[in-house]
Formats: sequence, structure tokens, C-alpha cells
Amino acid sequence: METYSHAFYTWALAKHGVKAGRAAGIAGAVGAAFPDLPAFVATVYYVGPKFVSGGWESMHSEEMLDAIYFSGPFGATGSALHSAVPVVVLLGVYGLLKLGRRDGRRVLLWFLLGWFGHTVMDFLTHVDDVRPLFWPITDWTWASPVSYYNSEYYGREFFAINHALMLLTIVVLLVRRMRKKPSNPGADAA
Repeated sequence: METYSHAFYTWALAKHGVKAGRAAGIAGAVGAAFPDLPAFVATVYYVGPKFVSGGWESMHSEEMLDAIYFSGPFGATGSALHSAVPVVVLLGVYGLLKLGRRDGRRVLLWFLLGWFGHTVMDFLTHVDDVRPLFWPITDWTWASPVSYYNSEYYGREFFAINHALMLLTIVVLLVRRMRKKPSNPGADAA
């Protein structure tokens, strides 16, 4: 999924779904975006100089995409952050050390849950750009039958459904907020 989709759904779940609070919602959104951080840095690293020297036309190539996501200096970090292993280990440490007692607003927990959710959703929505789910234990990968972007694997349909669900969530949250506000704020003063 797109990074913003990961962040949006985690924020909505933490803040409005389980009502963990604003801080947990923000931490969850940051955690959900965290695995894509190496790709953002790699994009600046590779695309910036290419854009300056060759303009828009020079930026899109399979070699550049491969360098950004897999083979370049940020590829291994991206694979590590898209693996379930480190985040599951950290969630285990969180539980074993009973860090929830010190994490009153559940900021660390929601950061880790956002990260884990990103990993799971990417596992379910990547076809030709998969990463090893259990790296560094194994290099095993699985190609999902559904892609979040590739039209040959329902990418257009997934995009439409995903964005319709985000829009529906926003509408529901706005309606809920409007119902909470008093319809005539000056009525109490009279």
C-alpha cells in the first residue's frame, strides 16, 4: 500500500477505533510510515541528482527503482524494516519487559503496531516488488495475487477501494464530530 494509506489507517484505528488517544494515533501513523523511510532517503539520493541533470524524463527507469528499493545502499535497510522479524522481536521485548507500565499513553506500542501493520499489509499487497517477510532468518518471499498499484494484478481496483475506504472513514469521522458539537453554541448563555 501507499505509505500514506498505512499511516492513515493506523492513525484512525489507534485514535478513533480503539480510542487510544491522540499521541497513540500519531505514534501509530509514524510507525506505519517508518518502513518506507529508507526508500524516501534513497529517492532523494538517486532522483535529486538525476532530476537536476536530466529533468523528469531521466528519473523513471527500472535500474533506478531497483537501486532505490533493493540493490542500492538503502535496500538492505528497507528489507530489514519490511521484515516481520525485528518488529515482532521488539513487540516481544515490549511485553516481556512489561514496558506498557511505563508507556502510559501507549506511544511505543502503537509505533510498533503501526510498523507491524505496514509489514503485514505490504505482504498482502505486493506482487513483483516483494521483500522477504522473515529476513534475516530466511529469504523466502511470497507474491500476493493482489497488487496495490500493478493493474495486471487488480491495482486499479485496489486503489479505488482503498481510497474509497479512506474517504468513507473521513466522512464518518466528520459526521461523528459534527454530531458532538452543540448546534447553537450561544443557547447556553441565554
